[in-house]
Amino acid sequence: MMKDSCVPATSGEEARNPAGSIPVATIVSMSVVTLGYILVSAALTLMVPYWTISASAALPEAFSSIGLNWAKYVVSIGALCGMTTTLFGSLFSLPRCMYAMASDGLLFSFLGSINQKTQVPLTNLAISGISSALIALLFDLEKLVEFMSIGTLLAYTIVSASVIILRYRPPTTEETAATGVGAVVTDDSSQSGAELASPQSDTVELAMAGRLKPSFRWLSPLVGNCERGGAVSGAVFVFTCFSTALCIQLQFSSDEMRTGIWWTVLLAAFFIICLAGCLLIMVAHQQNTVGLRFKVPLVPLIPALSIFCNVELMVHLQALTWVRFIVWMALGLLVYFLYGIHHSKESDPTSSYSILMTSSEAGKGKWGSMHSSGPLPILSPSEEKTAAPTKPPNDISVDDKRPIIDEEEVPQ
Repeated sequence: MMKDSCVPATSGEEARNPAGSIPVATIVSMSVVTLGYILVSAALTLMVPYWTISASAALPEAFSSIGLNWAKYVVSIGALCGMTTTLFGSLFSLPRCMYAMASDGLLFSFLGSINQKTQVPLTNLAISGISSALIALLFDLEKLVEFMSIGTLLAYTIVSASVIILRYRPPTTEETAATGVGAVVTDDSSQSGAELASPQSDTVELAMAGRLKPSFRWLSPLVGNCERGGAVSGAVFVFTCFSTALCIQLQFSSDEMRTGIWWTVLLAAFFIICLAGCLLIMVAHQQNTVGLRFKVPLVPLIPALSIFCNVELMVHLQALTWVRFIVWMALGLLVYFLYGIHHSKESDPTSSYSILMTSSEAGKGKWGSMHSSGPLPILSPSEEKTAAPTKPPNDISVDDKRPIIDEEEVPQ
């Protein structure tokens, strides 16, 4: 199921309308896969009792137990096809993740190159494929499954935390200029306060994003001096820490809690109260939903619940899995602090993420979120004479990989 959600998400730079198509593709793919898992599980438990299901070959053994020996071979062939599909899914998403990180300067620059003939990052494809094959050759399958599980759960935890932080972030300069917050406040000063405070106004929502709601002004002595969105970011971090502490206690002190030992119950109650306090601080702030075509419902409750469940599942993994994960994270942080942090293009206003398309292909339509205008219009001969000549851009940066449609010749 993880691969079905990663493939649409990593194709954002190649989508015509990523803000709308990626959420739809993710929801549809996850729904279809979930329904398939439910139907297969239902068929399996209807054939044999659940306590007799073989862990190594569930469906083939189930068909063999009811006398359908030929069906187990069909299922085995289907399993091989499914594993092959999973491998192709991994080789599709991982090179694109490496390409996006290299384009932002977080990884080495040669990983951000695109083959001119195939228009795919072949270097990333070869590196990821060979590395995956070596890891599969050297490690046991059970260890690989646990290692993949802890990485996936951590990624989902980061995504859930990012949803909360981004929902309460203050508007950027571009958003403020696009909606004209300053112009409305200064030019329409005669407008009544009731009209300005309308919940339907995007201007008011942008102006209040990241601030305390009027009904929670009593929290001002606690978080009133924080920057806009800073209190929510801190609350998310504290919530994650206390969730980890509570899950560790539930894992190692469950027997003491069942027997009613007072210090375990008191400590668990303290953790729960702290978690509720963090949620209260999040809810007390105004959200920023302007320009969002797809919004996660019930923020921050659903993302916070996702953080807690992911941490709970991670705590149940073996200690050696955590050791391997810590070593892998240490290597990643070493690359980041020695290279990525010094070459990051986050604060470079002239750079942008590249899309995996050439300029000639990008001229056919609106590819990716980097383009706000469609293809160049085809003018008639009479319109070409009356149209004002356009001045070619002179300040094109060599490092900017965005397609420059103005420099292409539009076929008549």
